[in-house]
Amino acid sequence: MKVLDSINTDVYFNLAMEEYLFKNNLDTEYLLLWKNDNSIVLGKHQNIFEEINLKAVEQAGVPVARRNTGGGTVFHDTNNLNYSFITNQGDVFADYDQFLNPVIMALNEMGVPARKRRTSDIAIGEQKISGSAQTVKKGRVLHHGTLLYDSDLSLLKNLLKTTTGKITSKSVKSVRSDVTNIKKHLTDQTMSLETFKNTLLVTLFPDGVEKVSLTKQDIEAVEALVNEKYAQWEWNYGQSLKFSFEKDCTILNKKGKEIQLAVKLEIYKGCIAKCEVIVDGLVNAKLSERLTGLKYGYGEILHQLEGIGFTKENELRVDCLTDCFL
Repeated sequence: MKVLDSINTDVYFNLAMEEYLFKNNLDTEYLLLWKNDNSIVLGKHQNIFEEINLKAVEQAGVPVARRNTGGGTVFHDTNNLNYSFITNQGDVFADYDQFLNPVIMALNEMGVPARKRRTSDIAIGEQKISGSAQTVKKGRVLHHGTLLYDSDLSLLKNLLKTTTGKITSKSVKSVRSDVTNIKKHLTDQTMSLETFKNTLLVTLFPDGVEKVSLTKQDIEAVEALVNEKYAQWEWNYGQSLKFSFEKDCTILNKKGKEIQLAVKLEIYKGCIAKCEVIVDGLVNAKLSERLTGLKYGYGEILHQLEGIGFTKENELRVDCLTDCFL
């Protein structure tokens, strides 16, 4: 096994790097270590609109990325360490334990009372510090996981907060867990993430391990995969399964009068395929027509609503109206 420590903190690049090394260099097994700038990563079979706070994510400018494995949605920042094992194990899903146990043992040796919880989680007590997922293709296994070292947990909770509307879909749902940072449970709480990473490597490979880097050719291939797939809206948002959205709202116009809205949407491939808006008991065709066909997102809806006379006639704040659709 060889270790590749990515110096790139772009979520799209690192996910593309994983896929590239997983599908190429088939005679080589890897442990990849990588960090991302603030980003959200969801499982391959998830509906992103069920998993994130759309408004908060867009306003914070946080990129959303879809990975090639199952499992739930996670938040990454530069104080979260990600690891990926790429091995040749056969054509069936590998036992999670063979990848989780070495990581748990390494954490234990550092004084962290980590243990396995559920099939693919590592926890301290009942608080999660790591989630993992995997995929198998042509006898090769990709198993990857997170290690919450000193992440911004308040930002994590805000960005992953779900809608107050009702969503109906057949997508894979995340299992929400109470989380904690590893650093909080270390004897030496001054330890940097870099020192933690190096200690983890020494513990996993006490006899040493070869470290490698991407070649210029590798980087060009990874960047091509970023542009073709991982940075594309169609992959990250458009791959979400069809779902319906319903929400009843009461908002105040600028004169303080209550306005009742009932919103019903059908979302297909990330776009609003059908839209029904009832305002004070009456269908508003102007709103429905304006939003049908639109990419489903806070900024897109806000922009459309700013351009119609509905808000002027009823003296509604367009941002409050937009919230009724999310």
